[in-house]
Amino acid sequence: MRFHRALRLFAIAGLVVALGSAAMGQSRSSSNAARGTIPAPPSQPGGLNPVTIMLSGNVITDDGSQLPAPVFIERVCNGRVSRDGRSDFKGYFTITINAGGQFQFGDSEGSAETGGGSLNSVGMVTSRVPQAAPALAAALATCELRASLAEFRSSSVHVPLEELGSVVGPVNVGTIVVERMGKAQGVTVSATSLNAPKGAQKAYDSGHHAVENKRLTEAQQQLERAVQLYPQYAGAWQELGWVYTQRNQLDKARNAFEQARAADAMFVPAYVGLSSVALRESHWAEAAELSARATQLNGVDFPAAFYYNSLANYRLGNMERAERSARKAETLGAQRVFPQVNLLLGVMLANRKEYADAADRLRSYLKAIPSAPNADKVRQQLAEVEKQAAESKAAPAPPAK
Repeated sequence: MRFHRALRLFAIAGLVVALGSAAMGQSRSSSNAARGTIPAPPSQPGGLNPVTIMLSGNVITDDGSQLPAPVFIERVCNGRVSRDGRSDFKGYFTITINAGGQFQFGDSEGSAETGGGSLNSVGMVTSRVPQAAPALAAALATCELRASLAEFRSSSVHVPLEELGSVVGPVNVGTIVVERMGKAQGVTVSATSLNAPKGAQKAYDSGHHAVENKRLTEAQQQLERAVQLYPQYAGAWQELGWVYTQRNQLDKARNAFEQARAADAMFVPAYVGLSSVALRESHWAEAAELSARATQLNGVDFPAAFYYNSLANYRLGNMERAERSARKAETLGAQRVFPQVNLLLGVMLANRKEYADAADRLRSYLKAIPSAPNADKVRQQLAEVEKQAAESKAAPAPPAK
Protein backbone atom coordinates (compact mmCIF):
# COMPACT_ATOMS: atom_id res chain seq x y z
CA MET A 1 0.00 0.00 0.00
CA ARG A 2 2.83 2.40 0.87
CA PHE A 3 4.34 1.75 -2.57
CA HIS A 4 1.15 2.82 -4.34
CA ARG A 5 0.85 5.87 -2.11
CA ALA A 6 4.44 6.80 -2.91
CA LEU A 7 3.71 6.52 -6.60
CA ARG A 8 0.83 8.95 -6.29
CA LEU A 9 2.98 11.40 -4.34
CA PHE A 10 6.12 11.38 -6.44
CA ALA A 11 4.59 11.34 -9.89
CA ILE A 12 3.20 14.84 -9.94
CA ALA A 13 6.45 16.51 -8.87
CA GLY A 14 7.85 16.71 -12.37
CA LEU A 15 4.70 16.67 -14.45
CA VAL A 16 4.25 20.41 -14.85
CA VAL A 17 7.88 21.06 -15.75
CA ALA A 18 8.16 23.09 -18.97
CA LEU A 19 4.44 23.07 -19.75
CA GLY A 20 4.63 26.65 -20.94
CA SER A 21 7.64 26.23 -23.18
CA ALA A 22 6.32 23.07 -24.83
CA ALA A 23 2.90 24.55 -25.39
CA MET A 24 4.43 27.74 -26.71
CA GLY A 25 6.37 25.65 -29.19
CA GLN A 26 3.09 24.16 -30.35
CA SER A 27 1.63 27.65 -30.63
CA ARG A 28 4.53 28.87 -32.73
CA SER A 29 4.25 25.86 -35.04
CA SER A 30 0.57 26.46 -35.63
CA SER A 31 1.23 30.13 -36.24
CA ASN A 32 3.92 29.45 -38.82
CA ALA A 33 1.60 27.16 -40.75
CA ALA A 34 -1.21 29.67 -40.65
CA ARG A 35 0.96 32.56 -41.75
CA GLY A 36 2.50 30.63 -44.63
CA THR A 37 6.12 30.95 -43.48
CA ILE A 38 8.12 28.61 -45.72
CA PRO A 39 11.88 28.57 -45.05
CA ALA A 40 14.00 27.13 -47.84
CA PRO A 41 14.69 23.41 -47.37
CA PRO A 42 18.30 22.45 -46.63
CA SER A 43 20.37 21.43 -49.61
CA GLN A 44 21.39 17.85 -50.13
CA PRO A 45 25.01 16.71 -49.91
CA GLY A 46 26.16 15.43 -53.27
CA GLY A 47 27.14 11.92 -54.21
CA LEU A 48 24.56 9.96 -52.20
CA ASN A 49 23.26 6.57 -53.22
CA PRO A 50 19.50 6.19 -52.67
CA VAL A 51 18.60 4.29 -49.48
CA THR A 52 15.14 2.77 -49.21
CA ILE A 53 13.35 3.30 -45.90
CA MET A 54 9.79 2.24 -45.11
CA LEU A 55 7.33 3.93 -42.79
CA SER A 56 4.00 2.51 -41.70
CA GLY A 57 1.05 3.71 -39.67
CA ASN A 58 -2.69 3.88 -39.59
CA VAL A 59 -5.47 6.45 -39.81
CA ILE A 60 -8.51 6.29 -37.56
CA THR A 61 -11.53 8.49 -36.91
CA ASP A 62 -11.83 10.21 -33.54
CA ASP A 63 -15.14 8.47 -32.79
CA GLY A 64 -14.08 5.00 -33.93
CA SER A 65 -16.35 4.95 -36.99
CA GLN A 66 -15.23 3.45 -40.29
CA LEU A 67 -13.39 5.63 -42.76
CA PRO A 68 -15.62 6.48 -45.73
CA ALA A 69 -12.73 5.98 -48.18
CA PRO A 70 -8.95 5.54 -48.35
CA VAL A 71 -7.15 8.70 -47.28
CA PHE A 72 -4.22 10.44 -48.90
CA ILE A 73 -1.06 10.70 -46.83
CA GLU A 74 0.55 14.12 -47.03
CA ARG A 75 4.04 15.18 -46.02
CA VAL A 76 4.47 18.69 -44.63
CA CYS A 77 8.04 20.03 -44.45
CA ASN A 78 8.71 23.66 -43.53
CA GLY A 79 5.15 24.54 -44.50
CA ARG A 80 5.37 22.85 -47.92
CA VAL A 81 2.86 20.11 -48.64
CA SER A 82 3.30 17.03 -50.82
CA ARG A 83 0.62 14.43 -51.40
CA ASP A 84 2.60 11.21 -51.67
CA GLY A 85 0.43 8.18 -51.09
CA ARG A 86 -2.73 6.83 -49.52
CA SER A 87 -4.03 4.27 -47.08
CA ASP A 88 -6.19 1.24 -47.68
CA PHE A 89 -9.89 1.22 -46.79
CA LYS A 90 -9.08 0.33 -43.18
CA GLY A 91 -6.67 3.23 -42.80
CA TYR A 92 -3.39 1.31 -42.87
CA PHE A 93 -0.52 2.64 -44.97
CA THR A 94 3.06 1.77 -45.79
CA ILE A 95 5.36 4.37 -47.29
CA THR A 96 8.60 3.65 -49.12
CA ILE A 97 11.09 6.51 -49.17
CA ASN A 98 14.31 6.72 -51.15
CA ALA A 99 16.64 8.80 -48.99
CA GLY A 100 18.89 10.87 -51.18
CA GLY A 101 16.32 10.81 -53.99
CA GLN A 102 12.76 11.90 -54.44
CA PHE A 103 10.19 10.51 -52.05
CA GLN A 104 8.64 7.35 -53.49
CA PHE A 105 5.41 6.07 -51.98
CA GLY A 106 3.70 2.75 -52.46
CA ASP A 107 0.58 4.18 -54.06
CA SER A 108 0.40 4.33 -57.83
CA GLU A 109 -0.83 7.91 -57.72
CA GLY A 110 2.75 9.13 -57.58
CA SER A 111 3.87 12.43 -56.10
CA ALA A 112 2.15 15.73 -56.66
CA GLU A 113 3.77 18.77 -55.11
CA THR A 114 1.16 21.21 -53.90
CA GLY A 115 3.33 23.64 -52.00
CA GLY A 116 5.54 24.79 -54.84
CA GLY A 117 9.20 24.03 -55.41
CA SER A 118 11.06 20.74 -55.36
CA LEU A 119 11.69 18.73 -52.21
CA ASN A 120 13.98 16.19 -53.84
CA SER A 121 16.64 16.89 -51.23
CA VAL A 122 14.47 16.01 -48.25
CA GLY A 123 15.20 12.43 -47.21
CA MET A 124 15.55 10.13 -44.22
CA VAL A 125 18.64 9.80 -42.07
CA THR A 126 19.91 6.35 -41.16
CA SER A 127 23.16 4.92 -39.93
CA ARG A 128 23.73 3.61 -43.45
CA VAL A 129 24.24 7.12 -44.85
CA PRO A 130 26.41 8.76 -42.16
CA GLN A 131 27.79 11.38 -44.54
CA ALA A 132 24.26 12.73 -45.07
CA ALA A 133 23.08 12.46 -41.46
CA PRO A 134 23.28 16.12 -40.34
CA ALA A 135 21.50 17.60 -43.35
CA LEU A 136 18.90 14.86 -43.60
CA ALA A 137 18.17 14.88 -39.86
CA ALA A 138 17.72 18.64 -39.98
CA ALA A 139 15.31 18.31 -42.90
CA LEU A 140 13.31 15.51 -41.32
CA ALA A 141 12.98 17.33 -38.02
CA THR A 142 10.66 19.82 -39.71
CA CYS A 143 8.47 17.22 -41.44
CA GLU A 144 5.12 15.82 -40.39
CA LEU A 145 2.75 13.29 -41.90
CA ARG A 146 -1.00 13.90 -41.96
CA ALA A 147 -4.10 12.53 -43.66
CA SER A 148 -6.18 14.28 -46.30
CA LEU A 149 -9.84 13.38 -46.73
CA ALA A 150 -12.70 15.60 -47.86
CA GLU A 151 -14.77 17.00 -44.96
CA PHE A 152 -12.27 15.76 -42.36
CA ARG A 153 -9.46 17.48 -40.46
CA SER A 154 -6.35 15.58 -39.45
CA SER A 155 -3.84 15.37 -36.65
CA SER A 156 -0.18 15.00 -37.63
CA VAL A 157 2.69 12.72 -36.59
CA HIS A 158 6.45 13.11 -36.62
CA VAL A 159 8.80 10.38 -37.78
CA PRO A 160 10.59 8.77 -34.79
CA LEU A 161 14.16 9.71 -35.68
CA GLU A 162 15.64 7.51 -32.96
CA GLU A 163 14.26 4.36 -34.60
CA LEU A 164 15.51 4.96 -38.12
CA GLY A 165 18.39 2.66 -38.95
CA SER A 166 17.78 0.53 -35.85
CA VAL A 167 14.50 -1.20 -36.73
CA VAL A 168 14.15 -4.15 -39.09
CA GLY A 169 11.23 -3.62 -41.45
CA PRO A 170 8.93 -0.60 -41.59
CA VAL A 171 9.24 2.04 -38.88
CA ASN A 172 5.85 2.68 -37.30
CA VAL A 173 5.06 6.38 -37.13
CA GLY A 174 1.92 5.81 -35.07
CA THR A 175 -1.69 6.77 -35.52
CA ILE A 176 -3.15 9.73 -37.40
CA VAL A 177 -6.59 10.78 -36.16
CA VAL A 178 -9.17 12.46 -38.39
CA GLU A 179 -12.30 14.28 -37.29
CA ARG A 180 -15.33 15.44 -39.25
CA MET A 181 -15.16 19.16 -39.96
CA GLY A 182 -18.65 19.77 -38.61
CA LYS A 183 -17.60 18.57 -35.16
CA ALA A 184 -14.82 21.12 -34.74
CA GLN A 185 -16.54 24.32 -33.62
CA GLY A 186 -13.42 26.16 -32.54
CA VAL A 187 -10.84 27.92 -34.68
CA THR A 188 -7.06 27.78 -34.65
CA VAL A 189 -6.65 31.17 -36.36
CA SER A 190 -8.98 33.94 -35.26
CA ALA A 191 -10.72 36.13 -37.82
CA THR A 192 -9.80 39.08 -35.60
CA SER A 193 -6.14 38.36 -36.33
CA LEU A 194 -6.79 38.33 -40.06
CA ASN A 195 -8.44 41.77 -39.79
CA ALA A 196 -5.56 43.40 -37.90
CA PRO A 197 -4.25 46.69 -39.39
CA LYS A 198 -0.80 46.71 -40.96
CA GLY A 199 0.92 48.43 -38.04
CA ALA A 200 -0.35 45.84 -35.58
CA GLN A 201 0.53 43.00 -37.98
CA LYS A 202 4.06 44.34 -38.34
CA ALA A 203 4.50 44.53 -34.57
CA TYR A 204 3.11 41.01 -34.24
CA ASP A 205 5.48 39.71 -36.92
CA SER A 206 8.43 41.28 -35.09
CA GLY A 207 7.28 39.85 -31.78
CA HIS A 208 6.74 36.42 -33.26
CA HIS A 209 10.21 36.46 -34.82
CA ALA A 210 11.70 37.47 -31.46
CA VAL A 211 9.89 34.57 -29.76
CA GLU A 212 11.32 32.18 -32.34
CA ASN A 213 14.79 33.45 -31.47
CA LYS A 214 14.14 33.39 -27.70
CA ARG A 215 14.44 37.15 -27.30
CA LEU A 216 11.59 37.38 -24.83
CA THR A 217 12.06 41.01 -23.74
CA GLU A 218 11.88 42.20 -27.33
CA ALA A 219 8.99 39.84 -28.04
CA GLN A 220 7.01 41.21 -25.12
CA GLN A 221 7.56 44.80 -26.24
CA GLN A 222 6.49 44.13 -29.81
CA LEU A 223 3.45 42.04 -28.90
CA GLU A 224 2.33 44.61 -26.34
CA ARG A 225 2.56 47.22 -29.08
CA ALA A 226 0.47 45.00 -31.39
CA VAL A 227 -2.40 44.73 -28.91
CA GLN A 228 -2.19 48.44 -28.09
CA LEU A 229 -2.64 49.24 -31.77
CA TYR A 230 -5.41 46.66 -32.16
CA PRO A 231 -7.01 45.53 -28.85
CA GLN A 232 -9.06 42.82 -30.62
CA TYR A 233 -5.93 41.04 -31.88
CA ALA A 234 -6.64 37.54 -30.48
CA GLY A 235 -3.53 35.94 -31.95
CA ALA A 236 -1.22 38.60 -30.53
CA TRP A 237 -2.85 38.36 -27.10
CA GLN A 238 -2.41 34.60 -27.19
CA GLU A 239 1.28 34.76 -28.12
CA LEU A 240 1.84 37.49 -25.53
CA GLY A 241 0.27 35.18 -22.95
CA TRP A 242 2.87 32.52 -23.67
CA VAL A 243 5.66 35.09 -23.39
CA TYR A 244 4.36 36.15 -19.97
CA THR A 245 4.12 32.48 -19.01
CA GLN A 246 7.73 31.91 -20.00
CA ARG A 247 8.72 34.87 -17.86
CA ASN A 248 6.65 33.51 -14.97
CA GLN A 249 4.34 36.53 -15.00
CA LEU A 250 1.22 34.45 -14.49
CA ASP A 251 -1.20 37.27 -13.66
CA LYS A 252 -0.30 39.01 -16.92
CA ALA A 253 -0.43 35.70 -18.78
CA ARG A 254 -3.93 34.95 -17.52
CA ASN A 255 -5.11 38.43 -18.49
CA ALA A 256 -3.61 38.09 -21.99
CA PHE A 257 -5.33 34.75 -22.58
CA GLU A 258 -8.58 36.19 -21.22
CA GLN A 259 -8.27 39.07 -23.68
CA ALA A 260 -7.75 36.57 -26.51
CA ARG A 261 -10.87 34.68 -25.46
CA ALA A 262 -12.86 37.91 -25.12
CA ALA A 263 -11.82 38.91 -28.65
CA ASP A 264 -12.91 35.53 -30.05
CA ALA A 265 -14.82 33.05 -27.88
CA MET A 266 -14.15 30.26 -30.40
CA PHE A 267 -10.36 30.75 -30.42
CA VAL A 268 -9.12 27.43 -29.03
CA PRO A 269 -5.52 28.49 -28.18
CA ALA A 270 -6.90 30.94 -25.62
CA TYR A 271 -8.48 28.07 -23.65
CA VAL A 272 -5.30 26.01 -23.91
CA GLY A 273 -3.29 28.93 -22.53
CA LEU A 274 -5.73 29.55 -19.68
CA SER A 275 -5.67 25.90 -18.69
CA SER A 276 -1.86 25.96 -18.64
CA VAL A 277 -1.87 28.94 -16.27
CA ALA A 278 -4.46 27.25 -14.04
CA LEU A 279 -2.24 24.15 -13.81
CA ARG A 280 0.77 26.22 -12.84
CA GLU A 281 -1.29 27.81 -10.08
CA SER A 282 -2.66 24.42 -8.91
CA HIS A 283 -6.24 25.42 -9.76
CA TRP A 284 -7.15 21.90 -10.79
CA ALA A 285 -10.92 22.30 -11.26
CA GLU A 286 -10.45 25.41 -13.39
CA ALA A 287 -7.77 23.69 -15.47
CA ALA A 288 -10.04 20.68 -16.00
CA GLU A 289 -12.94 22.88 -17.13
CA LEU A 290 -10.89 25.07 -19.49
CA SER A 291 -9.01 22.19 -21.08
CA ALA A 292 -12.24 20.25 -21.52
CA ARG A 293 -13.72 23.24 -23.33
CA ALA A 294 -10.68 23.33 -25.64
CA THR A 295 -11.11 19.64 -26.49
CA GLN A 296 -14.84 20.17 -27.14
CA LEU A 297 -14.12 23.01 -29.56
CA ASN A 298 -11.40 21.07 -31.38
CA GLY A 299 -10.64 17.43 -30.68
CA VAL A 300 -7.65 17.01 -33.01
CA ASP A 301 -5.40 20.05 -33.38
CA PHE A 302 -4.53 20.58 -29.70
CA PRO A 303 -3.28 17.38 -28.05
CA ALA A 304 -1.85 19.55 -25.25
CA ALA A 305 -5.41 20.23 -24.11
CA PHE A 306 -6.00 16.51 -23.53
CA TYR A 307 -2.75 16.26 -21.55
CA TYR A 308 -3.69 19.26 -19.41
CA ASN A 309 -7.14 17.78 -18.85
CA SER A 310 -5.63 14.46 -17.83
CA LEU A 311 -3.26 16.05 -15.34
CA ALA A 312 -5.99 18.24 -13.83
CA ASN A 313 -8.37 15.32 -13.43
CA TYR A 314 -5.61 13.21 -11.90
CA ARG A 315 -5.09 15.84 -9.23
CA LEU A 316 -8.84 15.98 -8.67
CA GLY A 317 -8.96 12.20 -8.20
CA ASN A 318 -11.03 11.62 -11.34
CA MET A 319 -8.96 8.68 -12.51
CA GLU A 320 -11.27 7.46 -15.25
CA ARG A 321 -11.37 10.89 -16.89
CA ALA A 322 -7.65 11.34 -16.37
CA GLU A 323 -6.80 8.08 -18.12
CA ARG A 324 -9.27 8.68 -20.94
CA SER A 325 -7.76 12.10 -21.67
CA ALA A 326 -4.19 10.79 -21.35
CA ARG A 327 -4.86 8.02 -23.86
CA LYS A 328 -6.48 10.50 -26.24
CA ALA A 329 -3.42 12.74 -25.88
CA GLU A 330 -1.25 9.72 -26.65
CA THR A 331 -3.31 8.84 -29.72
CA LEU A 332 -2.77 12.38 -31.01
CA GLY A 333 0.99 12.13 -30.42
CA ALA A 334 1.17 14.49 -27.44
CA GLN A 335 3.90 12.41 -25.80
CA ARG A 336 6.35 13.61 -28.45
CA VAL A 337 6.05 17.13 -26.99
CA PHE A 338 4.93 16.10 -23.51
CA PRO A 339 6.80 12.94 -22.43
CA GLN A 340 5.03 13.44 -19.10
CA VAL A 341 2.02 11.72 -20.69
CA ASN A 342 3.94 8.45 -20.37
CA LEU A 343 4.78 9.20 -16.74
CA LEU A 344 1.17 10.00 -15.90
CA LEU A 345 -0.10 6.83 -17.57
CA GLY A 346 2.65 4.81 -15.90
CA VAL A 347 1.59 6.00 -12.47
CA MET A 348 -2.08 5.27 -13.11
CA LEU A 349 -1.29 1.79 -14.44
CA ALA A 350 0.95 1.03 -11.45
CA ASN A 351 -1.80 2.09 -9.07
CA ARG A 352 -4.03 -0.46 -10.86
CA LYS A 353 -1.29 -3.10 -10.40
CA GLU A 354 -0.73 -3.36 -14.15
CA TYR A 355 3.00 -3.38 -13.50
CA ALA A 356 4.35 -4.56 -16.85
CA ASP A 357 2.55 -1.83 -18.80
CA ALA A 358 3.43 0.71 -16.13
CA ALA A 359 7.11 -0.16 -16.45
CA ASP A 360 6.97 0.33 -20.21
CA ARG A 361 5.52 3.83 -19.73
CA LEU A 362 8.13 4.81 -17.18
CA ARG A 363 10.92 3.59 -19.44
CA SER A 364 9.51 5.64 -22.31
CA TYR A 365 9.47 8.74 -20.11
CA LEU A 366 13.10 8.24 -19.04
CA LYS A 367 14.17 7.54 -22.62
CA ALA A 368 12.61 10.80 -23.77
CA ILE A 369 14.05 13.01 -21.00
CA PRO A 370 16.75 11.07 -19.12
CA SER A 371 17.92 14.24 -17.36
CA ALA A 372 14.50 15.34 -16.10
CA PRO A 373 14.50 16.89 -12.61
CA ASN A 374 12.61 13.89 -11.26
CA ALA A 375 14.53 11.28 -13.28
CA ASP A 376 16.26 9.71 -10.27
CA LYS A 377 12.96 9.28 -8.44
CA VAL A 378 11.34 7.81 -11.53
CA ARG A 379 14.22 5.33 -11.91
CA GLN A 380 13.74 4.23 -8.30
CA GLN A 381 10.04 3.74 -8.86
CA LEU A 382 10.72 1.94 -12.15
CA ALA A 383 12.94 -0.53 -10.31
CA GLU A 384 10.15 -1.16 -7.81
CA VAL A 385 7.55 -1.54 -10.56
CA GLU A 386 9.78 -3.98 -12.43
CA LYS A 387 10.21 -5.97 -9.22
CA GLN A 388 6.46 -6.06 -8.71
CA ALA A 389 5.97 -7.12 -12.36
CA ALA A 390 8.46 -9.98 -11.98
CA GLU A 391 6.82 -11.18 -8.74
CA SER A 392 3.37 -11.04 -10.34
CA LYS A 393 4.60 -13.04 -13.31
CA ALA A 394 6.24 -15.67 -11.08
CA ALA A 395 3.25 -16.03 -8.74
CA PRO A 396 1.26 -19.24 -9.25
CA ALA A 397 -2.09 -18.90 -10.93
CA PRO A 398 -5.11 -19.01 -8.61
CA PRO A 399 -6.87 -22.40 -8.52
CA ALA A 400 -9.70 -22.83 -10.99
CA LYS A 401 -13.16 -22.65 -9.52
